[in-house]
Amino acid sequence: MSLNEKYYIIEKMVKLIELKITGNASEFAKQIGISRSQLFIEIEKLKSMDVEIYFDRSIRSFVFNGNKKVVVRKPILVVERNSLTSINGGYSSIKNLSVLFSGRNTHIFATTNQIK
Repeated sequence: MSLNEKYYIIEKMVKLIELKITGNASEFAKQIGISRSQLFIEIEKLKSMDVEIYFDRSIRSFVFNGNKKVVVRKPILVVERNSLTSINGGYSSIKNLSVLFSGRNTHIFATTNQIK
């Protein structure tokens, strides 16, 4: 399973738990596109980060409990090294710059031609 696939599974898992509409383990696994055993592996990973998750029989859903909230960030991005900003000894070089810098009463336009 790729990192992006894993991200989308965890994102959907958290959303369904927060909405309290997971159903039982088999239904929940089917909704997020993984096996029941993989679902329990993912739940255990969240529990290992001190997230309290349990199945509430009265509403037939997995639910979060406790003071922790799971925040799922966007997937890992791979970018070209030369498109990143680097700072060397107080000197900054920025690629693909086309930004408006505004001060109190002045505007300075910068382009890649002006920065060395």
